[in-house]
Amino acid sequence: MGEVLHEVDFKQLRIENNQYLEKIDERNQELLKLKHSSGNTLQVLNTYKKKLNSLTMESNRLKKEIAQREELLSKIDEETEAVEGERVKAESVNVNLRRQLQDFIVPEVIDYVHVRADLYDLNKTLKTWERKVDIAQMELQKYQKQWMLMREHSRSVNPWATMEQHVAL
Repeated sequence: MGEVLHEVDFKQLRIENNQYLEKIDERNQELLKLKHSSGNTLQVLNTYKKKLNSLTMESNRLKKEIAQREELLSKIDEETEAVEGERVKAESVNVNLRRQLQDFIVPEVIDYVHVRADLYDLNKTLKTWERKVDIAQMELQKYQKQWMLMREHSRSVNPWATMEQHVAL
């Protein structure tokens, strides 16, 4: 057919071309909106990732803190049991001491005065006897020295007397 293009055909092509350009422009606008939307979505996703990461770190920190606190709680429970045992023992001792305190009879004041007077007299007698012992020891030493001197003197006066004693033995 040997196609010959007429002006009407060109106009028709121009109209079709404009329609296609409009569709392309619409598609480009739609693509731009989708890119913009995906960019926003990506930013939101990154924000959520950061939040998730920080919350994961916070969760790990809290897990460690919970573990530490549970360990501390178990130690406190053990200490509480130990202290409770000590408290029971102390209470038992306290009951015994209170019983002893109730059973205790306070002596009369005059008895106390007599005991103190007796103690004073005994201390006085003790000091007297200690002085007497000291005097007796000094006299013993004095007599021992006199005896030694007399013995030495008798040996020097009669040297044969010591010899006779040795021979008789």
